[in-house]
Amino acid sequence: MRIVLTKGDMLLELDPCAGGAVSKFKHRDLDVLRPAPNREGPAFDPLQSASFAMVPFVGRIHHGQFRINGSEIELHANFPPEPHAIHGHGWQDIWKVEAQSKTTATLLYRHTADAWPWSYDARQTFRLTDSRLTLELSVTNTSDTPMPAGFGWHPYFNRAGATLIVPTTHLWSVDAESGENTPSAIKITDDLSRARIVQDLTLDTTYSLEPGSIEINWPTHGVSIKSDPIFGHATIFVPPGEDYFCAEPVTHAPNAINSDLSDDVTGLQWLKPGETLTGKIKLTVIH
Repeated sequence: MRIVLTKGDMLLELDPCAGGAVSKFKHRDLDVLRPAPNREGPAFDPLQSASFAMVPFVGRIHHGQFRINGSEIELHANFPPEPHAIHGHGWQDIWKVEAQSKTTATLLYRHTADAWPWSYDARQTFRLTDSRLTLELSVTNTSDTPMPAGFGWHPYFNRAGATLIVPTTHLWSVDAESGENTPSAIKITDDLSRARIVQDLTLDTTYSLEPGSIEINWPTHGVSIKSDPIFGHATIFVPPGEDYFCAEPVTHAPNAINSDLSDDVTGLQWLKPGETLTGKIKLTVIH
């Protein structure tokens, strides 16, 4: 069952049983995020949602494989026909409503160790004000060994008429064969720190960011996405031939767990047993 939060002109609809996703986010009569279609029965497609959380990792782990303390870990390929593991677990599973009021809700996803050899709890807390949605993401390691961790948010925006500004510093390039992911300085042609027309872009690219906010503007309104410093990266997804695009605050680069680069470059975090990683994303509607 979907739940609805309201505050003034704002309305947020959540679908806990469909990946803990946002199914609708409106300001007055305006769809701030692309609305999800109506859902019949238990089946769902998170790629049709308005947004979903990525936890406990973001992007692709190459072929779902990595090594920890001399042990080879093999994850399920969860996005066929791709051979990789992508976006963690919560986006494809059921979340529990842990708390709810008229303007706030907390969703809980509890994962028991399986192919991913750690148990953890993930939470999304949504808060509405008159012009802002605040999303707090957290993950707690409930295992007895350190766990690699990260998270992100995958919102879908309408593409028509949109311009985009992202405070990018480096672009991450992935080798399709090896999965090696390396950052390089931004070239003028790839620079998103000046306003770009989204319709002119084709991207599935992760960037390192400097402090600032992601700014999206349409002829009718604007959106500002301001994230905590832990979200030191963003993935911009503008697929060809679609009417949407995604501007995703994320805490680490794709395939960071297999990187030889230091964690302070990739953004990967390691949680001790019982430790919690948390971060907030604030989306403000300018209307």
